[in-house]
Amino acid sequence: MLKGKGLNLKWSDIKMAELDLTKLISHFAQSNKAEGKSPKTVSWYTEMLLDFVRFLRSRSRGAVMAEFNAVTVREFIVCEQERGMSPYTVQGKVRALKAFASWLLTEGYSTDNLLANVKLPKVPIKIVETLTPEEIDQLIATQNPLTALGCRDIAILLTLLDTGLRLGELSGLRLENAHIEEGYLKIMGKGSKERIVPIGALGQKVLWRYLFHFRPQPAAELDDYLFLTLDGRHLSSNAIKLILDRWGKRAGVPRLHAHLCRHTYATNFLTHKCGDVFRLKLILGHSTLEMVNRYVHFASAQDMMRGHVSSPLDHMDIKRLKGCKIDRMLKGISN
Repeated sequence: MLKGKGLNLKWSDIKMAELDLTKLISHFAQSNKAEGKSPKTVSWYTEMLLDFVRFLRSRSRGAVMAEFNAVTVREFIVCEQERGMSPYTVQGKVRALKAFASWLLTEGYSTDNLLANVKLPKVPIKIVETLTPEEIDQLIATQNPLTALGCRDIAILLTLLDTGLRLGELSGLRLENAHIEEGYLKIMGKGSKERIVPIGALGQKVLWRYLFHFRPQPAAELDDYLFLTLDGRHLSSNAIKLILDRWGKRAGVPRLHAHLCRHTYATNFLTHKCGDVFRLKLILGHSTLEMVNRYVHFASAQDMMRGHVSSPLDHMDIKRLKGCKIDRMLKGISN
């Protein structure tokens, strides 16, 4: 920057290449806050970007705009991969860097998108097996539905499985937004986007039992959430996470967590043809079809594992194989 007393500094006078990245990252965080992004999202972006700053400093490079380019970012990607970082974590860091590059262009710090040609590293798409009816039975069998604790926890599990809500969305759901009689929940999702999520007859039944018989009065007006602690206080996301973790281990389903319930909902929604991908996208609160298309892949895999997909060979009229025992045919070939 220009130094001097009484200078009427112009934007064009600022040496962009010398700008401190940490200050720009702070500015980026403030912009994200102003746009209404959640504190968790703002914190995530900041931490991912500061990892890049730490990388530059570990290489004895200045943490300035001049070092923020495609070459150094690719070096950063390779470094993180060689450190054994999860492919998903590495991709997340690159997403944050690319978002930062877009913001720099929008704010006029750069004349073009500095990372436009940097592609996201590929991540493996693994088939995540959904919770089975048997596992859900196991989980419910370890709870007593005739107690306040058991009824509430069963209602939490079935709401997750019947709506695909995120953990934070479930925890933040207020009683006034639970339109159980009408069969839907009004959810405030990521980016402060409100959406309607349907809930089925079984989910409604379990929620009514909890509300009529076991839900305590809120300890304070601000605590009027759907799910409460036994003394009427807000049941936080961390508390629900601990409940599911301990419950899963006790029931012999240690992989239980809120996101697995969301995954189970989305996969079963498509497997049981409850609607198309566009409806699922709206229910889950995704901004694009990218993630929903993964669920299409998972649902197809579930069908194949359960033997729901017929083989093309089974439909071919191969006369030599009709009524022929395979062991007899193989014996004839060996002779």
